[in-house]
Amino acid sequence: MNIKKIKIIFLSNGLFGLPTFKELIKKKLNIIYTITSKKNKINKKKNFIKYLSKKKKIKLIYSEYINKKKNILKIKKSKPDLLIIISFKILKKKIWNIPKIGSINIHPSLLPQYKGSNPINWVIINGEKNTGLTSFFINEKIDEGKIILQKKIKIKKNINYDKLYNLLSIKSKNFVIKTIKNIINNKKFTKVKINKKKIILAPKINNFFTKIFFFIDIKKIYNKIKGLSKKKSAWCFLNTKNNLFIINIYKIKIIIKKHNFYFGQSFFFKKKIYISAKNGFIILLKCKLENKKEIKNINIYNGLINYKNIYFF
Repeated sequence: MNIKKIKIIFLSNGLFGLPTFKELIKKKLNIIYTITSKKNKINKKKNFIKYLSKKKKIKLIYSEYINKKKNILKIKKSKPDLLIIISFKILKKKIWNIPKIGSINIHPSLLPQYKGSNPINWVIINGEKNTGLTSFFINEKIDEGKIILQKKIKIKKNINYDKLYNLLSIKSKNFVIKTIKNIINNKKFTKVKINKKKIILAPKINNFFTKIFFFIDIKKIYNKIKGLSKKKSAWCFLNTKNNLFIINIYKIKIIIKKHNFYFGQSFFFKKKIYISAKNGFIILLKCKLENKKEIKNINIYNGLINYKNIYFF
């Protein structure tokens, strides 16, 4: 089968699938439809999947409710060979069972590890040294279909969520092309073996989890801050003599050192603010006080130096 003759429907929300979508267009693959969500806007601006589809005159299903009967009928009528799903909502069997070849998903982890909605966050939070990409056929079980291809990617020591997100997004574009070629060439596909005792999951992250507790190991605090995004960032309370604030913390440096300070106690040194935690000190490099603009480095010192008896908890 010629790769350029395969009738493809591409489904994606957000920016993660955009490099892959561009690559499919660049390679002149036969995209008969793109499907994206009305709520998919970046920073309240344009939906890039929708924008590029219209620019390239590709048919578009632009709907918040993809599982509606009218959308299912459109997909059936188009007679697709393959659905490619990247960063999209859960589909009903009525949709993923339509294509002749099947429906494939690109997951940003090495399945079966980090099965779930937030693998990029969790591999950093858990201090993993490697992650990767997995392409698989969709079935009734979430993230458990037959694996087509996997690519292992090293996690650099200081990489944060945003940088790893971008890296995996860019790596996905060639990975998807190779995945399609593997399908065409009838490569052997691996059935996922699930050992519930050994599987590490990647569930949704709630506001309680994003809270920083300074009595836990400083390396875990460091990984948590790196593994969260500005959209859902790490936070804690900042208590001064007269005020109580919420502070969002985006970037820190850590010093591992024994000390006798109370956890969350702070002091200023060489125009930096130090916060005591288990096994060391945190230096704030980028943060945001509630209802204020983001500040970094020397501006943190200038913004907090006038407050007295600062305590973080």
